[in-house]
Amino acid sequence: MCHSWRVDLFRKFVVDFIANSMKIELASITNKINEPDLEEYKELLIKMIENCAQVLIKFETNRPEPLLLMGADNEAEKEINNYALSLMGDFSHEDKIYQTIDSLRHAFCSFAYNGLHQLYTRQENEVWHPKVVLNEILEPNDIETLDDPIILYRGCSISEYENTNYGQAWSTSKERAYDFAFQHYASQPWFDKNKRVVLKTKYPKDKVLYSDQSVEYEVVIQPEHLAEIEKCT
Repeated sequence: MCHSWRVDLFRKFVVDFIANSMKIELASITNKINEPDLEEYKELLIKMIENCAQVLIKFETNRPEPLLLMGADNEAEKEINNYALSLMGDFSHEDKIYQTIDSLRHAFCSFAYNGLHQLYTRQENEVWHPKVVLNEILEPNDIETLDDPIILYRGCSISEYENTNYGQAWSTSKERAYDFAFQHYASQPWFDKNKRVVLKTKYPKDKVLYSDQSVEYEVVIQPEHLAEIEKCT
């Protein structure tokens, strides 16, 4: 995985941890903090990201099991939360910088709580969130319960289909995919039902990276192994 672009914003050990341990696509962070309306807060965001990464790196060597915490924040979560809240206190909830800090706080605290599993499965989809891209099997999972090949569905924008730039999260439930296509984001200002679609494909079980059939019937795939894809009517 190439991280040559804009990594000069962060020290190498921070880049390595974010990209290799947290599986975050660095461009999703660097593009965000380089947005013009966040320009005056760029140094603040860089410092926050570096500090949070250092907290997690130190914490990883002695990580407790999350079930033993009985719902309480662990030391890394406390430190990250306190740091983020001290920054957010200077801004209004409607401010873009407030929302950006809060999304970063959510991502780093999720990883602190239960590593990559929590970070991936608790991503916020209705607001900006650092993009997590899985490139290895995420455990625990229920991949063994899947058919082979699997019939999968995805609710997304038509542009994703037209550009063949597919996301990783699909579903074994057609109804769930319709929900993501036409209901889940209906309150968002960018939503246009005429630009939404449900896709269908067959996918090999041995290329699945994660599955959870208990709630959202989610299956995480490797887009390079997608073959024939059709639009559902």
